[in-house]
Amino acid sequence: MARTRSQSIGPLGRTPARSTTPIPVDPPARPPAERGPIRGWLQSALFENLGLKFLSLVLAVTVFLIVNTDKDREITAHVGVAYKLPDDKVLVSERIDEVRVTIKGAWRRLRKFDEREVERINLDLQHQGNGELPITPDMIHLPSGLSVTSISPRTVHVAFDKRVEKVVEVVATITGRPQHGYVVAEVKPTPATVKLRGGEGMLAALTQIHTREISLEGRTDSFLAESEVAPPDGVEVVGSPPIAVQVHVDEELVTRKMPGVPVAVRTDGDPARWKLTPTQVEVTLTGALLSVEKARGSLIAVVKLGPTDTAASRPREAEVTIDGLPPGVGVKLSPEHVKLTPAVPAAKQGGPPVPPRP
Repeated sequence: MARTRSQSIGPLGRTPARSTTPIPVDPPARPPAERGPIRGWLQSALFENLGLKFLSLVLAVTVFLIVNTDKDREITAHVGVAYKLPDDKVLVSERIDEVRVTIKGAWRRLRKFDEREVERINLDLQHQGNGELPITPDMIHLPSGLSVTSISPRTVHVAFDKRVEKVVEVVATITGRPQHGYVVAEVKPTPATVKLRGGEGMLAALTQIHTREISLEGRTDSFLAESEVAPPDGVEVVGSPPIAVQVHVDEELVTRKMPGVPVAVRTDGDPARWKLTPTQVEVTLTGALLSVEKARGSLIAVVKLGPTDTAASRPREAEVTIDGLPPGVGVKLSPEHVKLTPAVPAAKQGGPPVPPRP
């Protein structure tokens, strides 16, 4: 059987091609729009002739700085004050050590100004009486180009007193406390007096002058300290001699009473055989504080009986003594003697003794 032509073959002898979606093609680009007049003017103003524009900016800034630098301004500064006093008088009014001034000038000069380089204001008071002394701008010497516009305070109050000399006693000033059990026995400054110079009114009220503080904290021994006197303001020490202060530190002596100390009987036999009247005494201790404190915890009041005393049976007085007393501690007893009586046997205290149970 003859093969028939395939139905899939077209008139040209092959199958027709598959249909595809056509690829879109971009439309041709539009020509650039023309720049607007404002945009063009800005671009021309900013980017054309850059060199000239930069030079103009530099010149403008320079002119601005020159104009502002030369402009007058004001600052505040402090200037010291020095005094030249007469030899026979003392300034008793309050001293002013500095004044506040307002200075005017070009800023370029004020920037270089240093108040520490300005000389002090010299107040010559040698021929000045009591009253108000003005401070004027001509007393303040400033660098060229600067001037003073105001001063505060503008005046200084001046008051004098007659200068005199006076001899007063030196008193050592001590602080702190020695160690427990010790006290300061004596404080002796050398020299004992000094000569002061100052205003008559101030020295009239001074009879003594104190030294700088000398510490005694924790001291147990005597020592020598170097110090100096501390005069009040307006008073000076003639010669300013150094002060040697001798401090004597000793043990503290005390007297302590101990009431109600029991008395014990010390014997080779039986202490219970004896009855004491009274059974307690008062003990008074005298001596160094540390030794007395030690003795209070260790002493014992006793009546000592020897063989002869033990054999005796009649009542009598016996001396009380203290055992355990440290050296250097004195003792006083009240009473010094107690009554010693033999104890009554149990058989004689009311009827026959009770026989023991079987």
